[in-house]
Amino acid sequence: MTHPLDMSFEKPSSFVTYRLAKLQSQLNAQGTAILKEKSGLSLVEWRVIQVIRMFEKPSLSQIAEHVQMDKRQLSRKVKVMIRKGLLTSQRDDDDKRIQKLELTEKALEINKHLMPVMERRQHHLLADVTPDELEMFYRIINKIEAAAKMRDIK
Repeated sequence: MTHPLDMSFEKPSSFVTYRLAKLQSQLNAQGTAILKEKSGLSLVEWRVIQVIRMFEKPSLSQIAEHVQMDKRQLSRKVKVMIRKGLLTSQRDDDDKRIQKLELTEKALEINKHLMPVMERRQHHLLADVTPDELEMFYRIINKIEAAAKMRDIK
């Protein structure tokens, strides 16, 4: 049975994965440029700050899950952020293997300065998108994410 959206796949833009990768690349480049100009933070540093801001003392594993980054790479990035004075680290009282991270005053000040900038970016990105379109977009993304988790494709 053919799917109503079957395409010839004669050009890269007919692949959903290509379009999403291209979009992610463009968004990352834009975000990186804004963050570098306004604060000197990297995109990963900004994402780590946001995860720690949103969750109370998350573990490295929790942060890695939210920023979609390998724990070893993230661990190296966290060490750099600690040296830059953006994070503090302490071992969990119950499980010494778990590192609990907190934002420093420096990171909180940077966040306070950057949040309006990043909110303006979000508004810019969605300026021509209606609330109904955004809701539909999120539903579609959720379906594609669920399908992407399946390894046995029939």
